[in-house]
Amino acid sequence: MRIVAVVGFSESGKTRLVIRLIRELKGRGFRVAAVKRCSHGFSLDTEGKDSSDFSRAGADGVAMIAPDRWAAFGTGTTADVDPSRWAGRFFPGADIVLIEGGKDVAGLRKIEVLRGGSTPAASRPDELIAIVADGPRPGTAVPVFGADDISGVADLIVAQGEADMTEIRLEVDGHEISLNAFVQTFIEKTVVGMVTSLSGIDPEPRRIRLEIDRSGGPVAKGPKP
Repeated sequence: MRIVAVVGFSESGKTRLVIRLIRELKGRGFRVAAVKRCSHGFSLDTEGKDSSDFSRAGADGVAMIAPDRWAAFGTGTTADVDPSRWAGRFFPGADIVLIEGGKDVAGLRKIEVLRGGSTPAASRPDELIAIVADGPRPGTAVPVFGADDISGVADLIVAQGEADMTEIRLEVDGHEISLNAFVQTFIEKTVVGMVTSLSGIDPEPRRIRLEIDRSGGPVAKGPKP
């Protein structure tokens, strides 16, 4: 899965670029999903509908399923929303996920849309992979594409390597706990460090399963992975 964020200031043309990229990439046979980050919030609940009643009753998450589409939404702080983790969870069959917005999210590969030749790029240099602008930008360290060079931008996205996404799930007494990116990284580094220090363990393990049972009862052993 390739995950790329299209970032830029308001009215810069991010949405138009994402729409055109979806059409271009779909035309090439790729499975494409899109995620929009809404800094000012949003609501899919329509007053008087069942989904609104579920939310007002206190449901932590609500999903709507129809024969030809589905939608799910829940509550949480911005720190809990890791777009890469969500992409892997909700769109596991996608080849490419385009995220509109997310210039403040660390670790995402970003294409920044700029208007006006004097506007500097706001993305971190180590995350910026391209700029889409309305004119040349001399001295720029990444490729610069014109607003209508959709094929060129799509070529760049396709050339990106697969995103490395470590999936960490935490369940406490049967309830799945949401983990933000910092906590996931901390758990991964701690557990992997302890496990790989043991004799006979592969220094680059691909899957680790750890279960802590404090109930005092017999431990039920499941099948080996």
